[in-house]
Amino acid sequence: MKLWFEKGAWASKKAKNTAGSISPESVRSIAVIRHAAIGDMMVLRPFLVQARAFFPNATITLSIIDTYSYGVPVDLVDRIHTIHKKIEGKKTSFLSRYKQIRELGEHDLLFDMTDSGLSGVICFLNNAKVKIGFPYRRVKNNLFFDVSLLRSDLVPEVESLLHMLHIFGAPKHLQIDYGYKKAEKKEPRIIYFMGASVASKQWPKGNFSRLIQKMAHHYPEYEHIVLEGIGINEKVDDVMADFSQYSNVKKLEALPLDSMMEYLSQSQAVVCNDTGIRNMAIASNTATIGIFFSTVPYRYLPYSPLHTAVFEPDGSMPSVERVFEHLQGSMGSF
Repeated sequence: MKLWFEKGAWASKKAKNTAGSISPESVRSIAVIRHAAIGDMMVLRPFLVQARAFFPNATITLSIIDTYSYGVPVDLVDRIHTIHKKIEGKKTSFLSRYKQIRELGEHDLLFDMTDSGLSGVICFLNNAKVKIGFPYRRVKNNLFFDVSLLRSDLVPEVESLLHMLHIFGAPKHLQIDYGYKKAEKKEPRIIYFMGASVASKQWPKGNFSRLIQKMAHHYPEYEHIVLEGIGINEKVDDVMADFSQYSNVKKLEALPLDSMMEYLSQSQAVVCNDTGIRNMAIASNTATIGIFFSTVPYRYLPYSPLHTAVFEPDGSMPSVERVFEHLQGSMGSF
């Protein structure tokens, strides 16, 4: 294989020589480190789909941590390697952590898609033939990796992950495949999710309430579903009374992953903050309207008219009227 880059990446002499001595068909084992939550697991899926196709004879091991196990794409890998930070409530010892790291085994290719202290240690201790990462700090290149790629907050992260395959010559596809079947029929419903991983990403519940009331009034032919999450800050009982006059507004409690993905895929659109539910909706081929004001929208904004982001140029919080107008303009494209 040739390493296909001129400026936008870095590779050691060893990496160039090793890559030149192997072919996609000769790669037998791949490891991927992804210590992340549900949204990032969804973003990983297209990489795994294409890695399976480009390296047809390779087994794929995915390394995760036990605190982030929801939504792990077990359907797209051959083996799951788990790092337990705690066992029976107690923090694991250095020796125990070292043994867990070694259990990953050695591989032809090792992709670090986490760029954390722990993933760096895993790379440092692993004797993979070629180690690939995308560290923010270039000082990590020689220490942890053989090949590293630049990544930008202005490029969708799903594309950044696929760049790790493109550098080996994998084809670039116009349509990104998440490995989920498309729903045969879309129901006339819009889902609203008020939660987020941290409070700084959350558009106020009062804003969501006013938005949902306006949408329910102007679009009575739609069901307007207020989705509840599992976190304390993702409960919605405190706002449901605001919709008592609207028979087309309903609450939905959190569903198991497979059921949630099916429900999302059969819906017209999801309106939410920068959160995992948005990435799940993107993976299920459902339109999304993201509300952004504290994080960069472009990192999770695919190149598709199905997905849009509402944000102000000055970074201020979008008003209810602004989001409502954006939704009105998007209704015809669902």
